Amino acid sequence: MAAAPSLLHRVTASRKTLLIAFAISLGTLLLAAVWFTTARSALGDAFAEVGAAEQALASAQQRLQEAELRVRLAENAAALVTRANAEGLVESRWGERLINVSQGQLERADVNNLLASVARDDSRIFGAESFELSVTRPDEGLFDANDPRSPPLQMTLRGTLLFRTEEAP
Repeated sequence: MAAAPSLLHRVTASRKTLLIAFAISLGTLLLAAVWFTTARSALGDAFAEVGAAEQALASAQQRLQEAELRVRLAENAAALVTRANAEGLVESRWGERLINVSQGQLERADVNNLLASVARDDSRIFGAESFELSVTRPDEGLFDANDPRSPPLQMTLRGTLLFRTEEAP
């Protein structure tokens, strides 16, 4: 009967070994699952950070392009100011007058005089915001010769007339 307790002892000892091995394997599997879940969450966070960084990079590149454009515009403006000063277009030597004729009926001779007064030359520059010239009757032509019996023209003219107040050096 001595062999029987030894066999029982081996089966019992073997069962304990198997249970310990199973517990260790189960614990390792649980630790691996926790690690995998944590790593997967960290991977998602890393992808989110990469997306945010790419978006920040695109925004920074856009701001850089805008800044470079502003620099070019400032350089062009400085060159224009230098050129204007060289040609005598100094602000202190020019006056400004706003012209506003709104749907006014004028005789053809008056229209011609007004248009001649805003024509560009060395002493004046006109910047029109709006200009409209039309006849008042459908049977009349806009470019008909001056006839004293011609009806007046309908005119709208709005803009800024700059004129020299001093001669250029």
